[in-house]
Amino acid sequence: MSCYFYWYSSGSMIVLLFYSLIMDFYLGKLIYDTKDSKKRKFYFIVSLIGNLGLLFIFKYTNFLTEVFNYFMSLFHGTFFLPNPHILLPIGISFYTFCSLSYTFDIYRKELKPIDSLVKYAFFITFFPHLVAGPILRASRFLPQLRKKIRIIPKNFRDGLTNTVWGLVKKVVFADNVAVFTNAYFSDPTVYSSSVPVFFGALAFGIQIYCDFSGYSQMAIGLAQMMGITLPINFNKPYAARNASEFWNRWHISLSSWLKDYLYIPLGGNRKGKIRTYVNVLLTMIIGGLWHGASWNFLFWGLYQGILLMVHKVSEALHITALFDHLRGFGVFLGWAITQFFVFLGWIIFRVYDINVLFFCMKKFIFWDFTGSWTEFLTLFDKYNVPLLFLFGFIVIHVFTFFKGASLEKALQKDMFYWVLYLFIACLALYFLAPAQTVRFIYFQF
Repeated sequence: MSCYFYWYSSGSMIVLLFYSLIMDFYLGKLIYDTKDSKKRKFYFIVSLIGNLGLLFIFKYTNFLTEVFNYFMSLFHGTFFLPNPHILLPIGISFYTFCSLSYTFDIYRKELKPIDSLVKYAFFITFFPHLVAGPILRASRFLPQLRKKIRIIPKNFRDGLTNTVWGLVKKVVFADNVAVFTNAYFSDPTVYSSSVPVFFGALAFGIQIYCDFSGYSQMAIGLAQMMGITLPINFNKPYAARNASEFWNRWHISLSSWLKDYLYIPLGGNRKGKIRTYVNVLLTMIIGGLWHGASWNFLFWGLYQGILLMVHKVSEALHITALFDHLRGFGVFLGWAITQFFVFLGWIIFRVYDINVLFFCMKKFIFWDFTGSWTEFLTLFDKYNVPLLFLFGFIVIHVFTFFKGASLEKALQKDMFYWVLYLFIACLALYFLAPAQTVRFIYFQF
């Protein structure tokens, strides 16, 4: 059924999925059974090339062709490559990283290969995570298949609660806020003050969080209902007080994957400060390009790497200790500074045109409130419904942060209150969904 799910959305592209899982299943056995270190390394390199080569061809060929042709035109060249117009298979970034983690862990002697191709295929193709994560680790998923899968009332109740709340975050909040986000970023240059760009950055930050964390929560909930545990992918990232904490809370399955399979193998922080900074920058640039083949994702990855590097420098200079010494005010100041740069980063992530990007960043960094009240009233008059959903989610997010997660409290109540929670959520989905739904943002990655 998982294979049918992928075939229904991707058609013949399912061949690539089969290629990846069959290749790594047998290479994993070869790596484990071979005693010769050179042969083990050779088989692992074949897995690396096979997986990353597939990702490179389908994800980056179009972009590199455009870059090549751009530089040829810049230097008045006469040779140009035709645009191959290669379609990006849905979920290729996610299932490639899942499959690669399997051979990587076997190569590092941290995992024993599974004997059943069917069970390994189930790990890769399991439909809740297949197209947009969370990115699974074989070492955490496969052991669940060694014991009997039990579908019990508690798992079903917990899973249904997560699924419904994830759907509310996506349909009610993300899709409504997207109306304003898409309208603003279609041409930000028509506004002269900084107020619209603040709202634009805030709206996209909330949209992408509700969109992606909503999907992740639905994936976790659907798996729970079937007796399978998937890892948490978000943990209130907008409560982070520094860049490192943000990445410990945002897209956790990706950030931990990059740390364990890229940053640490590169040397991590074990080879001096300069090498550490280089490793951080390189890891985040690759993380940015993982999201997509375009300049803004490269710049976004570089930007996030610089933020992490600045945080490491501030730790070395004991600046973070000074924030802690200030206690409550220091906590607030660290949070405010962090979130300012996080939402500045969302502008880089969202805006593809370089000239428009510089315009938005200038307005965001160098505050200009000329005519701001008039532009705010104009925005609110035109987009009052999306902005109300934006403010509404912020209130809910802050409330649940200080008062505790509402989902856990709902699950602790008796059946009457749980059914009431589901009933209210379903009413919200029916009456508050926008006329036009928006595709999941991370489906394009």
